[in-house]
Amino acid sequence: MSAPVYEREQGAKGSCITVTMEVENSLVPPTFKSSVKLKMPQRELIYFLQEAVARDQHFHFTAEYFATPAVTGYMVLSMNKLAGSTKDKTYWQILDNGKPTPSGVSEYVPKDGSFIAFKFTTYKTDDCTTGTTP
Repeated sequence: MSAPVYEREQGAKGSCITVTMEVENSLVPPTFKSSVKLKMPQRELIYFLQEAVARDQHFHFTAEYFATPAVTGYMVLSMNKLAGSTKDKTYWQILDNGKPTPSGVSEYVPKDGSFIAFKFTTYKTDDCTTGTTP
């Protein structure tokens, strides 16, 4: 049996790493931005988020667990009582050193020195109903 991907790529689970966590909302009032630096054993991002909550009130979050063939794990629904919305096309994007993470908080394992940002952002959809009919 082979080692899990995060152990092969990022070292043994349990070695201490330093990660900076940031939460930012610049879209809707009241805007906020806060960060905290954490040193703890390397493991999935959800554990860093839980520790950030203990240290800074702006990291308060809600999440929902999904178990589907395509996605299994927690999805962050709100940060600091601000939730994403399909109506407003907003969500909490997770970035590591400015790049979107390839997986969510349940699976992503940050590396030593990672700068993890939870950024409230918008998305676009392909809406074919707004075009003109020939």
